[in-house]
Amino acid sequence: MNFEQLHYIKAVVEYKSITHASEALHISQSALSQSIANLENELGHKLFTRSRSGTLPTENGNKLIPFILEILESESKLRQTVNSLSATLRGTLKIATTPSLFMTVIPQALSLFRKDYPQIDVQIMEAENNEIFHLVQTKEIDIGLFSLMDKHETSSDMEVYSLFLSSSFKAIVPIHSKLAFQESVSLEDIQDTPFILFDREFYNVNIEKFEAQRGPLNILFTTKNPSVLFRSVSEGLGFSIVSDLMLRNDPHLQAKSIAAVPMGYPFNGELQFVGMTAKNNEKKQLTETFISYVRNNGYTSFSN
Repeated sequence: MNFEQLHYIKAVVEYKSITHASEALHISQSALSQSIANLENELGHKLFTRSRSGTLPTENGNKLIPFILEILESESKLRQTVNSLSATLRGTLKIATTPSLFMTVIPQALSLFRKDYPQIDVQIMEAENNEIFHLVQTKEIDIGLFSLMDKHETSSDMEVYSLFLSSSFKAIVPIHSKLAFQESVSLEDIQDTPFILFDREFYNVNIEKFEAQRGPLNILFTTKNPSVLFRSVSEGLGFSIVSDLMLRNDPHLQAKSIAAVPMGYPFNGELQFVGMTAKNNEKKQLTETFISYVRNNGYTSFSN
């Protein structure tokens, strides 16, 4: 048994898929499956079973996997403590991140990191996926935190770290709307319903593709401000689409003034979040340390 195998288990739990987990980890499906099989043989229990719903824990897996996740959480805390004892971490760390990460897992991760490393000057900015990708390639930032899309072909001089964090998409609708009672929603189903567009690159691209094929949506207005978006939906002005990462601990959802319904086409995919850095950079220890804080906080937020 080794930590690499345990991280593989965590990835499969997170993505509910051998295929998606292997893509996020940048290893082959066969290598991932073989590593998990070796661990299962060592433990004497099968951890996962495949079904139409995905790769899910077995009954014994549900009993054993929590201990694996606890071990990984302790490993992360141990590494953070060891690193914090080192006086070699100095300098400036430049980071760019997407809005969905910035409003959820980044603030707490950054707060804990600055507490442990007050000597590090952290500079962080919010940007869109394409811009972050470009900034990493041109070495204008040290770390890019974003969702790696198919169109982003990484080169050999880029280091990609899975954050073990994924997100699907939900339609957020007023709680008393008839849409709140549907099992899923597609744009075609609600083409004439007032729509509030979250004005970000990923959403704009998909909306433009849909409108080019199926005709215009009834867009009430667009906004880059998540608070305006959620408040407008809760007041019954229309519906919107967000990643379910943005819904974690959302007060409107907790107060039951809005409902979240799984999205169909063209938002029926899943985002996988990564950290990206330049290979062989002088700040490798520093960048990997910060990414470990994001990973650990992402797991904590997810599990809570």
